[in-house]
Amino acid sequence: MINNQKSHIIKIFVFGTLLKGQRFDFYMGGSTYCGKSYARGQLMMAENGSVYIDVDDHNAYTKGEVYMVDYSCLQRINHLESRSGEFPKGYDLTLIPTWNIEKNPDFNFDLEKADFCFYYRRRNTPIKIIGGNYQAFKDPVEEIGTFLEKEKIKILEPQDIIDYMKDRMRTDF
Repeated sequence: MINNQKSHIIKIFVFGTLLKGQRFDFYMGGSTYCGKSYARGQLMMAENGSVYIDVDDHNAYTKGEVYMVDYSCLQRINHLESRSGEFPKGYDLTLIPTWNIEKNPDFNFDLEKADFCFYYRRRNTPIKIIGGNYQAFKDPVEEIGTFLEKEKIKILEPQDIIDYMKDRMRTDF
């Protein structure tokens, strides 16, 4: 039987304390390292010392790493980024275009050459709940888990998850 929740099919871009050699890199244990990449936006440091990408700065880039993770690793990262006391509950899982540094070393932001990854974006504005109906609100991590469970008889690829979630997430690219 296929177990999409245990497969490394969720692509995530990390750029701060989850990077190799940083203090929370152990959260990435069991994941598959895919290489160095960059995303459009300026790397910023918040008052509490946590870092985030200002995606509104279209002239800067942030270097990071891409990993393939399974659902349990995504849940660990989600706990750290949005639920633990380590960081304020100010990060939401969303999508970001990234470019592999080896394949695109010129830091060109051509979306045709981008790979989309999940990442944790600093919550600058409150999340809008479409239609004003809380019961319609879907947590992105839980939505990924539901999708993986629903598609358990199909072998999923990373792009399948990204395509599914593109319509369900707040994106600004």
